[in-house]
Amino acid sequence: MYYIKSKRTIKFNGTPEERYIAKVYRNQDTTLDTIAKEISHATSMSYPDVLLALKAFEIHVSNHVMNGSAVKFGTLGAFIPTIKSKAVRTADEVDDSTIKRVSCRFYPSVAFKKTMKNATLEFKDLSKIKYN
Repeated sequence: MYYIKSKRTIKFNGTPEERYIAKVYRNQDTTLDTIAKEISHATSMSYPDVLLALKAFEIHVSNHVMNGSAVKFGTLGAFIPTIKSKAVRTADEVDDSTIKRVSCRFYPSVAFKKTMKNATLEFKDLSKIKYN
């Protein structure tokens, strides 16, 4: 995994100061199509079969999360639906108008967290990259 140095303006005691932080250098995003090709090369399944299965997988995971279920992926982690809501004084005041946001969070498994914790990090010098 690569990281880059990023300049940020952060307030300290109300005074803005420039500071530098390390950020993940994200390579090009990986698509479902790319993963389907990789799986088809690594198995005896054809690319269209893998792509079809992955699209069905995507739809079913989404449906389960939308129905309020956590979807767990063994050593990878889980997608868990969440809501943010406004605090009110009584239970009778709680209704759908007090919900500010509905979202889904990914929670990595203990094994995946351990793998990420042991990731090899290397600085990526972006000044050496030539743009056309």
